[in-house]
Amino acid sequence: MSLAQDYHEKTKYAPKSLGQGHEVDWEHPPLQFKHYAGAPAVNLLPYHPLEAQRQTGKATEALGKLADQSSPLSLPNLSRLLYFTNGITAIARGEDGEHFFRAAPSAGALYPTELYLAVRDHPDLADGVYNYNARTHALVEIMPRGFGPSGEELFRKLSSACLNHKALRECKMALIATAVYWRSAWRYGPRAFRRCMLDTGHVLGNFDALAPQFGLCTFAVGGCVDEEVAELLDIDHRKEGIVGVFPLLAKAAYESARGGVSALASSPLTLESRAGEDLLSSINESTCINRADLAAIRSAAGVDAGADFKVGEKYEFSGGLKLAPSGMDLSADLELTILRRRSTRHLSGEGLNLRELSDLLAFAYRPDLLAGEDAQPRYFDSGLLETFLVVRDVTGVAPGVYYFAPRHMELRPIKQGIFREEVFHIALGQELARDAACVMIHTADLVAAVARYGNRAYRYLHLDAGHIGQRVNLGAIRSRLGVSGIGGFFDNEVNALLGIPERELCVYITCLGKPG
Repeated sequence: MSLAQDYHEKTKYAPKSLGQGHEVDWEHPPLQFKHYAGAPAVNLLPYHPLEAQRQTGKATEALGKLADQSSPLSLPNLSRLLYFTNGITAIARGEDGEHFFRAAPSAGALYPTELYLAVRDHPDLADGVYNYNARTHALVEIMPRGFGPSGEELFRKLSSACLNHKALRECKMALIATAVYWRSAWRYGPRAFRRCMLDTGHVLGNFDALAPQFGLCTFAVGGCVDEEVAELLDIDHRKEGIVGVFPLLAKAAYESARGGVSALASSPLTLESRAGEDLLSSINESTCINRADLAAIRSAAGVDAGADFKVGEKYEFSGGLKLAPSGMDLSADLELTILRRRSTRHLSGEGLNLRELSDLLAFAYRPDLLAGEDAQPRYFDSGLLETFLVVRDVTGVAPGVYYFAPRHMELRPIKQGIFREEVFHIALGQELARDAACVMIHTADLVAAVARYGNRAYRYLHLDAGHIGQRVNLGAIRSRLGVSGIGGFFDNEVNALLGIPERELCVYITCLGKPG
């Protein structure tokens, strides 16, 4: 058994053990923002997409001082991109302080994801590495100038850490995503690794949907030497894990960089935790790539780019129900959709119609039905994931459990019946699952995934599920539907409902319906 399988088994929720083994220190919640004392910062507020409208004069003055006002990587465009990817979209103030709402959902509103920019040859930014502080909407220099690599040296080291990926040699700017494990572990204990990867997948779902609107193309580079990237960010990768590197490129540079390997296996399989390591530390370490082990790592396929899902589809010979998307572009008004996005707290119990479900699945899984290849999502390897739907009330679809085949836009029936109480139980008694018209369940064959990518596959599975989950979120909000993701569930009971073997795991659940 791989360590990923062992970790997954040990972090399952079960009815008899739920609530045992981890106590939350409610008096000392984790900080949601990093602080670099005395560090210089580039203020992005003058170009804030909402503030600039309220303070037109100051915005115009700030723009006039820029050497670059309008290129895809100009400060105004970076301000919008970062804000709608992971910025603060609302603040609730109460007796117990401020509560922040962000552009992407997060389990327990803990927001473990951090974003950094590596920059060279920018007309308005000094070479170096910056942390995006969502609280102040600023780019903070993480090291004093001269103490860390910059310019060509910075990108040479970043490219080397990413195994000389072509895009990292070509680009002038790269976004790097990390996950601060403690923020989620405070509440969710060892299971936090799952939550961190799902939450970061949500953020990447925003980023990937937004980038083309700024004339930017990217790759999801998950194959990197973790410790070397962490060193460039001045972080400890054992506490703040490297999730992915995303070079930002114009289309011409993107075309010339095709063919780089983006998803790689971890270092040779670790079969058991080292003495004294907790589960969270052991899964993080076992999913890392080490420089010394590169010769032993088998390269995998290159950029997935949202192509037809490569997993062998199930139930090919069952009579499927063809979905019929209307052609509605759910990516329209994307920034407004992100501002409006909130996880639905209550669903009314009303049903959906087949067109609503078809449009939503087409947007989440098959953007190629509406746009060219350059508009496709960039996943680490979405071909590892499979999707089931538990339908309770969708006009034109008999209640039951279905397998979704995205290549054919088809629902394939597995078993009929209304499984409302079963789903309610599986989702830890959350009323959202009971009242949903339809529940979407992402699964994966963990044994097959580990055979391809080693323990590192566990990262890719949850990141890609979170990415797809965020596309479902955005599509549902754009369609004025209710939607909420669920990362806490009774794992074995999900397998029993879907009729899948133990080697296959439930990665994520999303509830869909009409908002209450």
